[in-house]
Amino acid sequence: MPERCRKRTNQDRGTDEVKQDRSLLLYVLLSFVTFSVYHFYFMDLWAKDVNILCEKDGKHTVGVEKMMLFSVLTFGVYKYVWLAEIVDRICDNAAEYDVEVRQDSETFFVWMILVPVLGYLVAMYRAIRDTNRLAEAYERSRQKRTEVHDNPNTKPPPPCMRGRLSGLTGSLAGRSFELIPGRSVELGRNPAEVSLIVRGEKISRIHCTVQYNGKDLGFNITDHSRNGVFVNGVRIPYNVPTYVSGKSIVALADGANKFQLIEAADEDDRSPALGADNEE
Repeated sequence: MPERCRKRTNQDRGTDEVKQDRSLLLYVLLSFVTFSVYHFYFMDLWAKDVNILCEKDGKHTVGVEKMMLFSVLTFGVYKYVWLAEIVDRICDNAAEYDVEVRQDSETFFVWMILVPVLGYLVAMYRAIRDTNRLAEAYERSRQKRTEVHDNPNTKPPPPCMRGRLSGLTGSLAGRSFELIPGRSVELGRNPAEVSLIVRGEKISRIHCTVQYNGKDLGFNITDHSRNGVFVNGVRIPYNVPTYVSGKSIVALADGANKFQLIEAADEDDRSPALGADNEE
């Protein structure tokens, strides 16, 4: 990867947004009505987003202009190499975002070869779906970093207004953490992406977010994991903010890590405040 391109990508990573809602139907329709012009526009933006999403692999996928030039020089072969590189990078970097991707370039081209035309649409649908999944995970991480940088000196409310997350079992058993009203706190196994590190074989990089809404208003919990979040024994919906009342028991994945949600911390509590300057 050229040094100039690497520097630009690293610099923009914290501010660049990636598209999360690519649509196969829209891609096909617009490509048809624009006589394939939109096809090349779509592919160029796709390659740019993949370079952002998969930056850590050290590779760089060229844009559509260079792809077309190299394809002419290789009698059309390079466009398939280029497409295979994009699909493989998505597959190879899925684990970085704790996203499950089952299609690599071999599977992609098997669809194309065995089922002409329709197979290409199926393969593209799966590739677009996988890209959207990585983009959603990337945006969650990016927004978290943006919130931290935009509000580094926000004065936290007094302790009496804070809720608590109390560890019952697992890696944080016996520990208690304050929750500042209105601030989301991420729980998971990746120290670079979460506020509270939870250990466990089935814990995702970002397993869930917890937000305390203030006294008598309860909590919101959003599940971002593969193995689920259970409140009082019932699994909550994936990626949907769910209201949870105080005193509820929250279990992550297989239940090895359990917590209790407690409203309005005592004034004498000295537990660390998550989301404040001394966050864990």
